[in-house]
Amino acid sequence: MLSGTDGAWLTVMSDPARRVLAHATGGRAAELEELQFTAGEGPCVDAFTSGTPLLVADLGAAGWQARWPGFTIADGHPGASAMFAFPLAQGAIRVGVLGLYRGIPGPLPPEHLADTLVCADAALMLMLSARSGPGPQPGPDGWPTHQARVYQATGMVSVQLGVGLEEALALLRAYAFAHDRPLADVAAEVVARRLRLDASSTGEPLG
Repeated sequence: MLSGTDGAWLTVMSDPARRVLAHATGGRAAELEELQFTAGEGPCVDAFTSGTPLLVADLGAAGWQARWPGFTIADGHPGASAMFAFPLAQGAIRVGVLGLYRGIPGPLPPEHLADTLVCADAALMLMLSARSGPGPQPGPDGWPTHQARVYQATGMVSVQLGVGLEEALALLRAYAFAHDRPLADVAAEVVARRLRLDASSTGEPLG
């Protein structure tokens, strides 16, 4: 655990919609990553997109709530009051994000910030070195991670509704948010053909 924080996670990303949780220090850290994946927004998304660290001393501040309404509303229960996101990037190459959270508001002290930057650099080097190694091993159902189902479900919704992949993913996210469910669970039902989304993203269970 990095000093000055209560938890951390490491996410491999090729773009904000394609990400794999590589490691989390606990359930709360994994949940924060999942919430950002479901909402399609949050500190880690912005840090990856911009290529610069994003230090949020107080998630409850009005400015951050306006910037990430889906993420901050979904995360309105206790657990994380501050978040710090560090892109794993080298020049134009971006491979992921290191995210940290703390249960109380406040900035990351300079000495802890320096330690975190060192850890982010080390994680970047490890990821770049691993690119030439074997890929992630599939789970019991044959998929590398639960996010893989999201990509399959996105393709299914795209074909079913005749919309682009970005719109299909947006419909999946809208349904998950509206029904307060993890995006991966909704995707699993779509893949299993137990749920079919319509253009309004309300969705209908299939019997």
